[in-house]
Amino acid sequence: FFIRTSVAMKLLSTIFPFLCTITAAADTSPLPRDEHGDYNAADIIEWIRSHSDGIIHESLRVGREIPGDPNSINGLFVKSDAAAIEEGDIIARIPWECTINPGLKYGFHKYESCANIYNLADELRKGEESSKAPYVRYLLSLPRGTMPGEWNDASKDFLSVVLDHDQLPPFEDQWKHDFYTDWLGDCVGHENDEIERAAYHLNHSRDEDTLMVPIYDMMNHSNDPKKLNTLSYKPKMTGDVFRVVASRRIEPGEQVYNSYNRCNKCSIDLFGVDPDDCETFSSYRTPDILSYFGFVEDYPQSWLFDSNDSSDDDEPSEFDMCMLMNPDTNEMDVYWGVDEPDDHDIEWAEGQLKRLRKLLKKKDKLEEELLGEAGDKIGRYEWDTIWRYHGALVNALEAAAEASFFDSFDDDSSSDDSSDDRNVKDEL
Repeated sequence: FFIRTSVAMKLLSTIFPFLCTITAAADTSPLPRDEHGDYNAADIIEWIRSHSDGIIHESLRVGREIPGDPNSINGLFVKSDAAAIEEGDIIARIPWECTINPGLKYGFHKYESCANIYNLADELRKGEESSKAPYVRYLLSLPRGTMPGEWNDASKDFLSVVLDHDQLPPFEDQWKHDFYTDWLGDCVGHENDEIERAAYHLNHSRDEDTLMVPIYDMMNHSNDPKKLNTLSYKPKMTGDVFRVVASRRIEPGEQVYNSYNRCNKCSIDLFGVDPDDCETFSSYRTPDILSYFGFVEDYPQSWLFDSNDSSDDDEPSEFDMCMLMNPDTNEMDVYWGVDEPDDHDIEWAEGQLKRLRKLLKKKDKLEEELLGEAGDKIGRYEWDTIWRYHGALVNALEAAAEASFFDSFDDDSSSDDSSDDRNVKDEL
């Protein structure tokens, strides 16, 4: 199924067969499927509804956007032949006992938990013997390797090349070394325990702060105001329910979306996201989405660049920006944050652009050398993800350089920049 990216299961399961070993060891039952052969989470839905405080909206379905099409994305949808989900309706109410959680160590304002990862590993080991077997069955079926931290050395090394060895975000301590610093260091985990390793990465790519929440974690990501249609509410304390509520009317056939970074500065300042709705740690920027979820988000995007060495805290030289597609003009709008780029920043951005464009010219040759199925080669999924992020970096740096140029040009001559396809906006 879908690990919070828009890559079809058929492709992922071909590229990442690793977790099948764990599934076989756990001796799990087959996953339920609909008449099209698509996974439909019927066992999880029935299990949640069997609890007195469990609710899954009758109009909701789990499956592919185009039923039966193996290349269509998985997600949550309103059934095409069902009633719309109205604003304020409860889409899902997940009882505490259906989540995988840190138990009494849970805290509303706690965003990381070693205990939850250990508990998740225990449930994975139990398999069908788990009291949460329907959810565990699903988790054990998921392919491994969507997060950069799970990639092999060849893939990690090439991503480091694209990022100019820690000069561009995301920085390596966030994705390349986090398993060792967070799990082995902070949580005193075991390096050779593959179930613990799987639990660590599953937790980081699917949890809501310190909770693993079935059905909710199958929702796809969007910050597009035209798509985003839900709000989520964490338990206030141990034992409370997790709720997902419709933020507007959701029509039959429409996909049900969540935002993995609803409360980043761009969303709050540009789209009027109410900080009171920010119960979860969701202030991630676009590079963080790659680190923690393994995909490149669509627009709007949020970026923070540092034109000095990433480890140089004495001479900060950061600039932040938001990028979104203007629906009226179909042009890219650029909004500066508090820190706008100066001449040094733009010179740095142009240098990075030159390097990234030079790398792009070598893509075909590099693909012949580096891509393959062997353990010391880069897999197709990782390769495509890296180049997708390469394109996002180029677009962002181009937007910064061009917007800054036209902004300066306006300051000097008050000329009209309407001929450019990127419009710089006032400071957020």
